[in-house]
Amino acid sequence: MKVKLIDHKGTIVGDHNIDNSISSYPLNLQLIHQNVVAFLANQRQGTHKTKTRAEVRGGGRKPFPQKGTGRARSGSIRNPINRGGGITFGPSPRSYRKGLNKKMKLNALLSTFAYKINEKKLFVLKDFTNSKKFNKTKDAINLLNSLKLNKHSLLILDGADKKSIQTTSNIPNISSLSSDLINAPAIARSEYIIITEKGLNNLIEKRLNKKLNIKISKTKQTKSEEGIDA
Repeated sequence: MKVKLIDHKGTIVGDHNIDNSISSYPLNLQLIHQNVVAFLANQRQGTHKTKTRAEVRGGGRKPFPQKGTGRARSGSIRNPINRGGGITFGPSPRSYRKGLNKKMKLNALLSTFAYKINEKKLFVLKDFTNSKKFNKTKDAINLLNSLKLNKHSLLILDGADKKSIQTTSNIPNISSLSSDLINAPAIARSEYIIITEKGLNNLIEKRLNKKLNIKISKTKQTKSEEGIDA
């Protein structure tokens, strides 16, 4: 399936062919939901803690006599019904971790990636030359403005291009990730996906080929672009 190929300025310079085995992968909403829930749960620290009546300081002395006051008997001022007392059934440290096997994560990644391709919300960014990298944050902002991407976008770069990842890290409505770290929740929360050619090839070779036998296709450039390269 063909997707739009753009340069660092956001200009469409040709088409990039993505294997049909990726674009035709079925959408599995239940699996994506499981992946997102597990991902968010694993981000929780689980260090919440409240003190019970046994852990609150003080309360060793009986506050008033057992009989003769007309009040209900009480043995400690740290009783949960008193102000400053312990907390009944409060939270304690625990792990929220949810496990997913590798096949489920890979299938969810394929499902979300195929959905973005079919919805025409994926752009392939032509590989940078040394002079066309995102050396400044302004370069990445100009790319988004030229594509008119007003909603949250995900920029997937080659893992070796750490400079561009740092440059785009402080821009609102955009996240940048290495192709080695990409996951289904990151794609699902983003409206648009921009991925470099190296990042796409790296994603296919190291991740998607574990499920599918995909051949990496070459980019089909327009005549104007061929003249520029020459």
